[in-house]
Amino acid sequence: MLPLSSKQVPHSVSSGAADRYDVIVVGLGTAGAIAAIAAARKGLSVLGIDRHTSMGGAGTAGGVVGYYFGTRGGLYEEIDAKVPATEKDVFTPAFGVNVEGKQYVFEREAALAGVDIRYETTVLGVKLEGRTVTGLEVFSARRGRYAVASGVVIDCTGNADICRLAGCELRGGREFDGQPQPFSNALFGFDKDRVRAFYTDSGYVFPENPDSMSAAIVNSALLSTHLKEQYNEENRFMRIAPQLGVRESQFIVGEDNVTLDRFLQEGYSREPLFMAYSNLDNHSKDVAFESGLQRDWTVAASLWGLKFTVPIPLGALIPRGYDGLLAAGRCLAVDHDMASCVRMKRDMQKCGEAAAYAAYLAVTKKVRLKEVPYAELSQLLRESGCLSERDEVYFEHRVAHGEQQSGPIRWMSDIREIREALSGTKPGVAIWSAKLLGEAIRPKLLGWMDRSEPEHLRKHSAMALALMGAAEAAPVLREMARERDPFVPLTSLKYNQARGYAAVYLLGRLADREAIPELIALLRTREGFSFIDANREFLSDETDLRFQYVSYALMALAAIGDRHEDARPVIAEAFEQYRQQLDGSLVISFKGSSEIRNVMDDKIRLLIGKTLQRWGTPVLKS
Repeated sequence: MLPLSSKQVPHSVSSGAADRYDVIVVGLGTAGAIAAIAAARKGLSVLGIDRHTSMGGAGTAGGVVGYYFGTRGGLYEEIDAKVPATEKDVFTPAFGVNVEGKQYVFEREAALAGVDIRYETTVLGVKLEGRTVTGLEVFSARRGRYAVASGVVIDCTGNADICRLAGCELRGGREFDGQPQPFSNALFGFDKDRVRAFYTDSGYVFPENPDSMSAAIVNSALLSTHLKEQYNEENRFMRIAPQLGVRESQFIVGEDNVTLDRFLQEGYSREPLFMAYSNLDNHSKDVAFESGLQRDWTVAASLWGLKFTVPIPLGALIPRGYDGLLAAGRCLAVDHDMASCVRMKRDMQKCGEAAAYAAYLAVTKKVRLKEVPYAELSQLLRESGCLSERDEVYFEHRVAHGEQQSGPIRWMSDIREIREALSGTKPGVAIWSAKLLGEAIRPKLLGWMDRSEPEHLRKHSAMALALMGAAEAAPVLREMARERDPFVPLTSLKYNQARGYAAVYLLGRLADREAIPELIALLRTREGFSFIDANREFLSDETDLRFQYVSYALMALAAIGDRHEDARPVIAEAFEQYRQQLDGSLVISFKGSSEIRNVMDDKIRLLIGKTLQRWGTPVLKS
């Protein structure tokens, strides 16, 4: 396979032509590479800017070579189908998508489509007329500082960098501490005669902060997962990926916002650009500090692995109050909870393609982005396969037949079916279904908690009642917490949560003051946490398990104190005693590796400090 000749490349590199483009794509990564090619193929003049020197982002330079869910169809499939041919003549065969091959195909297709690519170029500012973006000010070593005018700018930086420069409203991370999901730093190595990418979670990073990003790049490369004393012939080390595998950064606040809470309340768009598809794939193990809704879903119901379909509307790509600017990729208008689902590579590539077609219609019809006619936009999306009519029809059929909003999830409504599921080892869907039914099933759940009933039915009924806010569930939950119930349900394929600390969480949700002595006792002991094989899908050892109990106990005590003012003195005293005892032994491992441990003392101090401050209780110095 030979490189393209100059005759085959209309505009492969900027030739100094007038700096005015219909569309400027900033960030030629997962979403941006597709956006640039798709827009240029529609006949628009397109400038692609990237501070790196390759296209494809996390899926190429980041070493994320496979697909974890997301929906099929669209331009990315055409690109992927052309990659294997590069292994015949140019690149070493690989497991998964060949990153060098895909970079080559991206650049070839961009060149043939007429994209003007400018690598090693940084955006310094955004040109605005009111709240309409009309161009960018950029810098490169060769040309220095210069301006480029645009019809539409598509921010595919992943971090909402252009939206930030434009003054758009942003949000990011979880409410407790602003923490995003962990990042990965991929390694490439030889596995016999093929290249294999390997990665685990390597820590936390705030990509919009250059100091945080620099530290993450260096420190993750020095971890024991990467820097080994000796490498063997069976799995030879080649290199570290030149780009970190960042899962989460900043999100725009859009004209339409896709949040987990809104989605579960059936507040989703009927005019999708594409359908995102995954589970809530949050890689953080300190779930006690996530939102209450995510704890309900992941901990109380063990629904981490349940997959569902989320319609993504055009408004989720438009920063609220702005025109001439789209955000495509992981910085679109989702919240921290939903971002763990709406971030898969397939879907983010579709997001870039959808942004390109929206920009095409806005430019050619001379309309504002939020006025782009959906009928014409959806037709373009269907023609490319980015939006599947089959998915649309399937989704609407389920809604029309009362089968709830979550795509392939079928919530239960038959009481006998719910009882049977609550009596078994996969109770999650039944627990959530009972929560949705509410008062209609409450009397049954109360009866099923009787001691004459089977253990699973009793305990799972109590968990469902707790999600409904029923205080009657507390005695059974206290029993589960006291015995540190080691049972791990099998609802999800993996990352189910032990029933003992799920009960601790739910006692806090109920603000059960009678649980205070038991919860304080959990803080004072370091032994007796029953680690079983079923825990290994989420936790590494007893140390990880202890952290779960401690973190949920602390959160539960804080919730009880919030509700019961007269209980605050005893809780505050226990908090101060525990804070004084922190010694670095409270740690949690990262997903994919038991070698990397994160000391949680600072998180605990933050929790205690915020709680006591909220109560107006003085925080003592160590």
